[in-house]
Amino acid sequence: MKVSDIIARPLITVSSDATVLEASKRMVQNNIGLLVMCDAKDKTRLVGDVSERDVIRAIASGERLPDKVDAISSRNPVTVKASSDVAEAAKAMNKHKIRHIVVVDDGNVPKGVVSMRDLVGERATLRAVLQSHEKEIFVGGD
Repeated sequence: MKVSDIIARPLITVSSDATVLEASKRMVQNNIGLLVMCDAKDKTRLVGDVSERDVIRAIASGERLPDKVDAISSRNPVTVKASSDVAEAAKAMNKHKIRHIVVVDDGNVPKGVVSMRDLVGERATLRAVLQSHEKEIFVGGD
C-alpha cells in the first residue's frame, strides 16, 4: 500500500509569513496537529512545518510569543514520497519520534500529511508494516 492511498485529508498549509495566532486558528478550525509551511512567495515550495507541539513549546518558553510562525517552525521537516510504501512512512515516524509526516511528490511539492492515526486506522497498513518488519528481522537476523 502506498502512502498516497492513506492521506485522509486535504493538504492544509500555512505561509511562512503567517502569524502564530493565524496558524493556531487554522489548526483548530481544521482539527489537525500539523500545518505544512510553504514559502510566502512560492506557495508550492515546502520550507517547514509547524505542529501543536511547536506552538506549546513557544508558549511554555515564557518568552514573548513570536509574531511569525516561521520563528517556531521546524525548518527541515521529515518527508516521505507519495509513492513510498506505508511501512517507510511508519519507520520514518518512529525513527524521528514524530506523529505526522509530510507527503511530497517527486518534485518535493507537498501533497498531504499522514498521521499516526491514519496509519493505525488502516488495518491493511498495519499488516504491511508488520510484514515489512518481519522481512527485516528474518533477513537481518541471526
